[in-house]
Amino acid sequence: MQGSFEDDASLARAMEGVGAMLLAGRDGPDAVSQHRRVLERARRAGVSHLVKLSAVGASASSPIALMREHEEVDELVRRSGASFTLLRPHLYMQNLLRAADAVRRDGVLAAPMGTDRYPLVDTRDVGAAAAVVLADPAAHAGMTHVLTGPQAVTYADVAAAIAVVAGIRVEYESVEPGVYEERLMAAGLPAWRGFDLAHITAAYSPTDREVSPTLAALLGREPRSLSDFLADHGAAFRPAHA
Repeated sequence: MQGSFEDDASLARAMEGVGAMLLAGRDGPDAVSQHRRVLERARRAGVSHLVKLSAVGASASSPIALMREHEEVDELVRRSGASFTLLRPHLYMQNLLRAADAVRRDGVLAAPMGTDRYPLVDTRDVGAAAAVVLADPAAHAGMTHVLTGPQAVTYADVAAAIAVVAGIRVEYESVEPGVYEERLMAAGLPAWRGFDLAHITAAYSPTDREVSPTLAALLGREPRSLSDFLADHGAAFRPAHA
């Protein structure tokens, strides 16, 4: 079945007979209005449980638009009248794949992440956690699940781990947020996206950077580590001559 956030008829068809749904929308200036449209259709269809993919750092007072938008939609979910569960994953390991070309070409992982540690999480584990919740919504009603990987790492640690699987020397270049934003804008990213990506560290308090045991409890196993992720995706960072 095909559809979109802008096509009300397709949204209505998608929700026919649905009791529990996963709400995972697109980032962007229209995110709140798109989610609002979906939630209205869910209300009309009688969807009884909403599982919303949010994010660690979601807050109405965040300097990051993405996090303000997540919190606004989270609040719409809370006030929807349906039972709900919020999933708040940390930074995705899969985002590292954006740097694969630069790593292969220059041996550099450039990022505006400073020296702080972040408990990166694999999207595959987040998806598996969502499936657990959807399989038994009542057991997770009203809960907010913080989803992290098993270890908090610096981006220098990330570069070192990539070097192992890539078979080359990889250096971490800690870039000032303003400089990183300029690079993203020069590469053609829209202003809203460039600012959020460059200043994302401002979204996280020290508590937000702590490892949470929730994902392991949901999965019944340890979440994938950075080493596990890179073992599966190492070829993306490996030069053809390596």
